Amino acid sequence: MDYSLNKRKMTIGSLKGKEVYVASPVCQKQRISFDKLCAQMAEDTTVGDADVAAVFYKFRTVLNQLCSQGFIVDAGPLGTFRPTFTSKVVAKEKDFKPMDCISKAYIRFTPTADFRRLKHVQYYRVTKLQKLPKPSGGGLPGSGT
Repeated sequence: MDYSLNKRKMTIGSLKGKEVYVASPVCQKQRISFDKLCAQMAEDTTVGDADVAAVFYKFRTVLNQLCSQGFIVDAGPLGTFRPTFTSKVVAKEKDFKPMDCISKAYIRFTPTADFRRLKHVQYYRVTKLQKLPKPSGGGLPGSGT
């Protein structure tokens, strides 16, 4: 895994006010597409990449359905998926209206400890990528606007 070493000034703790160095992961490699993921998962198995993709799509549908019904879903070695939402605060119980006060229902994923930890990682120091300056004039780069 690539990393860069960055200088920071500590704002808390025993090193407060001192400059220190801390490593940060650098994800500058290209993203793995869903098709490539399915193909790699199908390697050395009796199923094809289309079958793997079908399982992912079905899993998403079933997971959404079960969590929408309030179930916590145990996904074995991956972890658990549970429903959650945000809620507004009201001063009186009678003022609470679910359609007005509950919003942003979503699924929270908690990976197992084993799944969370990356294994067999080797570290390589790279130069930190520089952020590109924002274009002046509000147009897209190279568009002439």
